Amino acid sequence: MATLASRHPLDPLTADEIIQVSSLLKAKSPDTSLHFKIITILEPPKAQLRPFLIAERNGGTQPRPPRKASSLYYHLGTADLFLAEVNLDTNSVDSIKKLAPELHGQNDIDESMALRDACVTHPKVLAELKKFQLPDHLEVVCDPWPYGRDSEKRLPRYVQCYLFARAKHPGSNHYDTPLPFSPVLDIITKDVVEIIRLPTGSGPELNHDSVFQPHETKEYHHELQKQPDRTDLKPLIVHQPEGVSFTIDGYLIKWQKWRFRLGFTWREGMVLHDVTYDCRELFHRLSLSEMFVPYGDPRYPYSRKSVFDVGDIGAGVAANNLALGCDCLGVIKYFSFVISNSQGKPVDKSNAICMHEIDDGIGWKHTNSRTGAVSIVRSRVLVLQTIITVGNYEYVFMWHFDQAAGLHYKIQATGILSTAPIDSGATVPWGTNVNEGVMAPFHQHVFSLRIDPTIDGDKNSFIEEDSVAMPMDEKNPFGVGYVTETNLLSHSTPSDSAPNRVHKIINSSSINKSSGKPVAYAIHSPTKQMLLAHPNSWHGKRAKYAFHPFWVTAHRDGELYAAGDYTYQSHPDNTSDLGAWADRKDKTEDTDIVVWHSISLTHNPRTEDYPVMPCDTMTVSLKPSGFFDQNPALDVPQSTQKSNGSRLVEDTALTVAVGGQSCGMRELKL
Repeated sequence: MATLASRHPLDPLTADEIIQVSSLLKAKSPDTSLHFKIITILEPPKAQLRPFLIAERNGGTQPRPPRKASSLYYHLGTADLFLAEVNLDTNSVDSIKKLAPELHGQNDIDESMALRDACVTHPKVLAELKKFQLPDHLEVVCDPWPYGRDSEKRLPRYVQCYLFARAKHPGSNHYDTPLPFSPVLDIITKDVVEIIRLPTGSGPELNHDSVFQPHETKEYHHELQKQPDRTDLKPLIVHQPEGVSFTIDGYLIKWQKWRFRLGFTWREGMVLHDVTYDCRELFHRLSLSEMFVPYGDPRYPYSRKSVFDVGDIGAGVAANNLALGCDCLGVIKYFSFVISNSQGKPVDKSNAICMHEIDDGIGWKHTNSRTGAVSIVRSRVLVLQTIITVGNYEYVFMWHFDQAAGLHYKIQATGILSTAPIDSGATVPWGTNVNEGVMAPFHQHVFSLRIDPTIDGDKNSFIEEDSVAMPMDEKNPFGVGYVTETNLLSHSTPSDSAPNRVHKIINSSSINKSSGKPVAYAIHSPTKQMLLAHPNSWHGKRAKYAFHPFWVTAHRDGELYAAGDYTYQSHPDNTSDLGAWADRKDKTEDTDIVVWHSISLTHNPRTEDYPVMPCDTMTVSLKPSGFFDQNPALDVPQSTQKSNGSRLVEDTALTVAVGGQSCGMRELKL
């Protein structure tokens, strides 16, 4: 086990360090109980960290920056919120700051569980259930949602509880029985503030006398499905007889000319640091900055329904324990971490990230039509994957590293639709009926990928490059020519997509000797419809980043989250967010910049998305564009049948004995 002096300043916190932080802060408030929201690694300032990382890469020596942690916590039972910084090396508290009363901490697991219990056992809620005539064989399930915002009022921390009912089976689909009322609870007192009757018709009308109406439920769990499982699917086994091609040293990973550090935080989940290819710098830091999920039902209280899944909940907090042969297929390396609970104690996040190699089809190929000579290589990809569960939804986040220096961020959305009750025979234009009495409202998922580049160094710029048809003139007499036109974004600003537009991060001081142009990495991402809520709506005011697919800002330490540090019931007047940072109009030419990419999924549910949603996949690619003088994958060995062990279907010896676990997987021990 690494000693404190040898721990890297970017390594995630250990269990001992979480206890160290909470103990120091408890000692500062001996007469007050603390409710911890966050205890996480505090990364060194970039100006201090960069020289250390460069020296580390090049085998030099540089003093290690202090290892620090930050903590957000309440005085238990109050709205008093504090932010502290702790120096782990000196075992001391550097600072404690009481935050403004309009700022709120995120939900935590302990708090959510207590609120669920308080809601479904509250006398007012029980009275509504009795009035609704819910049968005794069904149990009530509470989904606590962030209250959001729909006015200028400064409210205490509230939670909006949407209620459902299910059969008493752990896999029963409670979203198939949404109830027509929604309690609002005060998070501190856990008392019911109000119970809101939900609209169930084709408009905003309310039915205060509705009673339970049974219907045939749609279930996703295999034990509850009525149709039998398929029987014609044969095993598919990934086998690497000589082992894996990557190496690991703590959180330092090397594979096929790639070198990077893996990080993990309660908020962002998986983070990549100091990413290089063939010893050339590419990215200082890559992370999921935010994820906003607004719903499109205009009726009250659904007009408030939204969540910042990263800021309000936390991708690291919600990370799954990934199962061998199910979530991750092949020869797997798992990474486990620890986070803190509300008492400041460590909680294991076992197998939160998995890493493995996959075959990704053809890497490149050419058949010489004159000679018949064939050159072909298959594409090997290194995958780092994490999966989070946030209420009804699952999100799969993956980084794919390819052998041609491309880096691809893949997002998959699956899980279950968040449903609402609807009267028999009624329909609405902002949702899809997916079962009798069950409506799935339209909604969006807007992710923010934070890209902190170091393309051949710190002095980078961000450009728009458009393909433009040439006028039909003496230079283009046949009318077939087209050229590219570039627009340098010299000051912090948003940028929009356009047909055939490519956004590039360039280094104007590093020139490609073949093209004569600055080296660059291009961001390839499908054009998507951005946030549909009106800019003057509370959704729009609180998630300004979601209106544009690209933004560029000058780097400043601490500016990590596109919607601001404190998203719970956030108010734009009290929020330092991406919109405010862009409005500074800082210089972004030939300097230390950050690029933010908003990735939007507009989800108008299909009936096929229910009762569980097939994965919907989005991919963003960061690809070299004039960064190299030639194809960087030319040195990948020629593919052969001998190296990949492919077989013919007609081969009678296909069946092989597989020992160990039932699906033929094995965990890599390093």
